Amino acid sequence: MVQDKTRQYLKFVDDELIRLWRLGRNAVIGWCAYDEGLDVLAVPQYLLPNLFNNHEDILAGSMQRTKEELSRIADICEIEPYRIFVPENVRVDAIGAKALEYLTRRFGITKLTNKAVALFDIVGFSRYSPLEQVTALNSLSYSINVAYQRTVEHGLDVSLCHSTTGDGFYVWNRADGPDANVDLFCFLMLVLADNSIGRRKGIASTIPELRTGFHIGDCYEYFLAEGMRPGTGSYIVGDATIQLARMLEIALQNQILIGDFYVGATKLDSTGKPEGRYDASVFLDKAQERLQLFRDVNLSREKVTSIKCYLTGHAMNGGKFNICRYQFGDKHGFHHSVFNAKVNLHRANSEEIFLGRMTKDLEAFRADEIAIVPDAATTISLA
Repeated sequence: MVQDKTRQYLKFVDDELIRLWRLGRNAVIGWCAYDEGLDVLAVPQYLLPNLFNNHEDILAGSMQRTKEELSRIADICEIEPYRIFVPENVRVDAIGAKALEYLTRRFGITKLTNKAVALFDIVGFSRYSPLEQVTALNSLSYSINVAYQRTVEHGLDVSLCHSTTGDGFYVWNRADGPDANVDLFCFLMLVLADNSIGRRKGIASTIPELRTGFHIGDCYEYFLAEGMRPGTGSYIVGDATIQLARMLEIALQNQILIGDFYVGATKLDSTGKPEGRYDASVFLDKAQERLQLFRDVNLSREKVTSIKCYLTGHAMNGGKFNICRYQFGDKHGFHHSVFNAKVNLHRANSEEIFLGRMTKDLEAFRADEIAIVPDAATTISLA
């Protein structure tokens, strides 16, 4: 009985939000619960760039607000919140904030900060026949599903989202924080592993060769309409996706590129020192530790004993290697920097598989090389 009333409550609120949404004209940017229902602040989409040009953080994080917070945001927008009055016969004593947050989020735009995003791009996609294109996309989707299942089986916090680019997919983790970003990178490694093993067993045109990018940055999440209401699948756009698109425009086949990101401190630890700062090099070290969880993981009916990923560079004295950063300009005149990565797959009963490109194999890579001595790299903590 309680579950039935909860469903009725949520359906009533959903119907009211659809009216307020007005076929996508308005975006919900905040809500606050009260005894008889919800106060919801919705703003015409076309006003958002001007209203929040200096207040973008209002769109970050949860849409749930206190009464005072919602009032403050309403003053910035010069728009009064809309009151959803729920009839007494469908009210429930307590409705979960998580359910209401998911419901309202579909009608709005959310800023995702320091969000890890992966981009898989199928090499030579335009040269495939239409049927081969569909098959190749389905093959990549299968590897994504397998990798997701393995991450969940091994206890990682992955709430997977992905959207198509036409010849590949953007993939991100709805869970937040540094650990969630590391988990997405481990997922990326599993996708590449499953795809590469499958290519050695299948037909090359049906199990595609990939070029891959990974970056951490800010972006915005939104939901496209499905008929007369927002859909359940989300999309992202912003600095992270733009950087990835530019990276893969110059990427070579079978190349793995890591963005030159730096995540600043988000809070202070118990001693007052910055916590959670990291760059790409430190992030890779942390991700390599997490990949130890996947010893003897089964992919494409084979046991993978270990997965090792590293940023490439040149050999130095004493058996050490430096790290090479690559810089390039895009067609719009903006400059970007990236790292080249290699992945070694160790299999139980087969030869080792090498993914990505070694430094010596980057002659055709249209970017300027800058060498970084490891000892000169920034030493910061991901913990």
